[in-house]
Amino acid sequence: MSTQYDVIVVGAGTAGIPCAAAVAARGGRVLLVEQNDDVGGSLHLSAGQMSGAGTQLQKERGIEDHPRLHFSDAMRISKNTADPQLVNLAVNLAPDVIDWLMVEGFAMDPECPKIFYGHEAYSVARTYWGVDGGISILEVLRRVLTRQLRRGRLELRINTSMVGLVQDSRYAPVTGVKLRGPDGKVQTVLAKNVVLTTGGYAGNGRLFSRLTDGHPLFSAGMPTSNGTGILLGSAAGGAIRNGDKFLPTFAGITINGQSNRVDFYRMPSLTPQVRPPWEIFVNLHGRRFVAEDHPSVDERENRLLEQPEMSFWIVFDDRILKEAPALLGQGGGLAGGDWTPEAVREAYATHPSFKTADTVAGLAEACGLRASALTETVADYNNAVDSGTDSLGRKHLPAKIETGPFHAIKAHGAVLKTPAGLSVNTDLQVVNRKGQVVPNLYAAGEALGGGTLSGKSFVGGMSVTPALAFGRYLGSNLLKW
Repeated sequence: MSTQYDVIVVGAGTAGIPCAAAVAARGGRVLLVEQNDDVGGSLHLSAGQMSGAGTQLQKERGIEDHPRLHFSDAMRISKNTADPQLVNLAVNLAPDVIDWLMVEGFAMDPECPKIFYGHEAYSVARTYWGVDGGISILEVLRRVLTRQLRRGRLELRINTSMVGLVQDSRYAPVTGVKLRGPDGKVQTVLAKNVVLTTGGYAGNGRLFSRLTDGHPLFSAGMPTSNGTGILLGSAAGGAIRNGDKFLPTFAGITINGQSNRVDFYRMPSLTPQVRPPWEIFVNLHGRRFVAEDHPSVDERENRLLEQPEMSFWIVFDDRILKEAPALLGQGGGLAGGDWTPEAVREAYATHPSFKTADTVAGLAEACGLRASALTETVADYNNAVDSGTDSLGRKHLPAKIETGPFHAIKAHGAVLKTPAGLSVNTDLQVVNRKGQVVPNLYAAGEALGGGTLSGKSFVGGMSVTPALAFGRYLGSNLLKW
């Protein structure tokens, strides 16, 4: 069979669409493959948070910033655990990506750029998101994709899965892909370049445990993110790295009836800069494990990583329920929400993660905790409120937990992006452990693993922005045919 395409891009999401569109705009013949029945990938679930230094929006608002400052901040936040070469590439491409989105009609939230405290904060206002989160980005990408589809150089196949890469042997040049179409038949399709933009593995609990040091999966990611691209890239000769750079997001509530899935848009408000906490957090032994108002989300996430099952109970009393700012808010967006009063009442009636009891001991029993441990923990906290001095260093001590009934909500370290991914060089070519290239094979987006650009941390905007940027960069500059 003769070569049919200049480029095959597997995965029509944040990185894949701009890559395929850029190839087509250069006159290349490109096939874009998507396993789902719609394009967009994790943008359907993501807040779509981005970051970029030296953008036109910053200049218009008098914010002085530069990619070198972005690089310094990113490496500081990651504690130098991110890949410095790829971080440098990402931050230098980032401002052009933000400006490009604006030219393409992106619906930017009018508050942006701003300093965002849901992740460890940047020193400068360089974080952006759309009015509809990831969907705002997807709306732009749909327009870009449609434009190239109409020009006839780009072909899109949906409901089509990659089941193999075409090689004579491992480490040999990749010459195509094996695809299973909606009819179930497998077809070999050849190309001069193959780009893996297949996402991560947040929908594959078994693979998550295998690649991520045995940690449990409480996923807010796409259920279809099964890690196939990463595994096939590895089988072709590429190295998988950064599984040890996992950090959970602090923190999510499981969807009723789904023990390991978290609704990203219904996260409790646990960012102290947004809502100082009135509640306490206790682990599965009934003990507090972190100052609930610690200003560093990185600190809170690292302490959560150490807890059994990466899980804890948010404990409070009836006075706090009635007087404190809402822990479960309405409105969605980056702060979480969509918890109407009716939804909260229903959760307490039917959801296994919501418990109420007349006494602290009764609450402990309902939560599966030792009554003596939780009673002692609550008493110690109440003494801290009276004295103004907390053993864990908490500063915000607004009220004791003493007025029944008592309440608890179980939360878990959530996973939206997965840490392990394929190793690439600065040309985004897949490489083995010695840095040797697997010819004709490239990767971008979450297939690189979140640990590559954030290290063992969450560096704001360093998932979505590099995915967009690396996809465009590959399609516009690097791929040859």
